[in-house]
Amino acid sequence: MGLQTAIVDWLDERFDLEDAVDAELYRQVPNYAATAYRYLGGVAVILVAIEFITGFLLGIYYVPDGAGNPAPAYTSVVFIQHAAYLGWLIRGMHFWGANLLIGVALLHMTFVFWNGGYRAPRELNWMVGVLVLLIVVLFSFTGSLLPWDANSYLSRAREISIISGSGVLPGGVSEFIRYAVQGGPLVGPATLLRFFMAHVFLLPGVMALLLYLHFRLARKQGPAEPT
Repeated sequence: MGLQTAIVDWLDERFDLEDAVDAELYRQVPNYAATAYRYLGGVAVILVAIEFITGFLLGIYYVPDGAGNPAPAYTSVVFIQHAAYLGWLIRGMHFWGANLLIGVALLHMTFVFWNGGYRAPRELNWMVGVLVLLIVVLFSFTGSLLPWDANSYLSRAREISIISGSGVLPGGVSEFIRYAVQGGPLVGPATLLRFFMAHVFLLPGVMALLLYLHFRLARKQGPAEPT
């Protein structure tokens, strides 16, 4: 306890740690903020943290590409599922947590919309929240290809065809979007590597920035009062 107190005191002298913690723990919430409205955002944050932690653990064993050959991706997923210690549990938490996160985020946005959280002066935070939901969907889209099995391969090939506007947009535009997303005429090693880089490096960075803005704005403005 003496060491713990010394560390807390040392930090408190430099960062006002106790005041910051007390301000968050004992912050009053207006009565009109419904229970679901108050806590769904917190549940979503917990799920994001679980996804980051389990994703890091999966990345210890996952091999996205081997000298231009994507076969090690599937082999590494099989190893995680059947051989790595508690690999099946970590992978299951990551998979079901991602699905649950989408549902919780949609419910959170529904309650925010119902309470008028999209109106001024909270419209900027609403737009940030919409971008967060979009990033969550992109996480699911890019991560679902990483197992590199038949189901993920065929499903992503069809989804990329839809995204590129095949049969709707002019041929040149459609082909440009297809090549930009999948890195070639067909879903292959370049596609897997692009999806892996986006899922592990690009999207987490964007998500962290958007969540920081979302928290700062929500902390400053508070929950919207229903009309």
